[in-house]
Amino acid sequence: MSEPHKKSGKKLWLSLLVTLVAVLALGWMLRQVDWQQAAQAGARVPLHVWLLSALGMAASHLLRAGRVRAEWRGQLRMGWREAWGLMVRHSAWVVLVPMRGGEAIYVWALHRQGGVPLRQAGLSLLRLRLQDMAVLAVLALALFAPFDWPWRLLLLLAMLVAAVWLLPMVWFIAQERAIRRSGESGRKLPAPAWASWAYAVSNWVVKLAAIAWPLLSLLPLDFDAALKGAAGGELAAALPVQPPAGFGPYEAGVIAAIRSAAEVAWSDIAVAALVVHLLALAVTVGSSVLARLLGWSHRDLRLPHSGPGPA
Repeated sequence: MSEPHKKSGKKLWLSLLVTLVAVLALGWMLRQVDWQQAAQAGARVPLHVWLLSALGMAASHLLRAGRVRAEWRGQLRMGWREAWGLMVRHSAWVVLVPMRGGEAIYVWALHRQGGVPLRQAGLSLLRLRLQDMAVLAVLALALFAPFDWPWRLLLLLAMLVAAVWLLPMVWFIAQERAIRRSGESGRKLPAPAWASWAYAVSNWVVKLAAIAWPLLSLLPLDFDAALKGAAGGELAAALPVQPPAGFGPYEAGVIAAIRSAAEVAWSDIAVAALVVHLLALAVTVGSSVLARLLGWSHRDLRLPHSGPGPA
């Protein structure tokens, strides 16, 4: 057997092994789920709602990929397939590894597959997360503001403008501190560009809507309360201390947010939040497995003229 065929077979077996480990890890995390209660709740949601919600969650991954592609396509071989593979791999590791330890896979993949220095890859992750938190915080503040929707939209626009203006200053301070701690020198990453902001805002809008829609079918809510529940869950999932897959904090965030807007029993909200959480988890892990099997998440990202990467 030729050397290329041996490498191809090795990669196939490695992909199957990683897929098996992911499935086993997911099964272990879900071992205490009350499947009968979850199935009864899920059956109340029309099939088309589940499909559109899953498509919305998948679309949010694609929008995140667009943000990464816009950042790296000048330095790496970062087409849509490579960017999507990187981001769904990153998202899956974040939910499967406790304490948000999976964040490191973004840095490692850029370093290992693209030859990007660890400091620069780490700064890229920091910038990504700062922008995520800025957009999510602005959306949440606008959602929970005690105003009618027209005033909320004006507040949202005003806060987005403020975030776009302020984040470059925050980013400059954060980057300077990171460089001093590492003791390394090198090219500084610029603040997020306009394309990055457009992808970030659209990603979170699509994701919150995709989560809110099935909540409408599971609970006696209006769309405003469902959006608040989705935002509450995502805010809780962003906390640095997380169990595997975020089970517990995510549901607590949904409960607290919906209870602030509607009179619904917390036990009913907990079941609905769990069901939607399971869907989001299935889309994330399933997308990562698909990207791995297609080979998109582990491609060599170096441009032809960039030479070999780190050993």
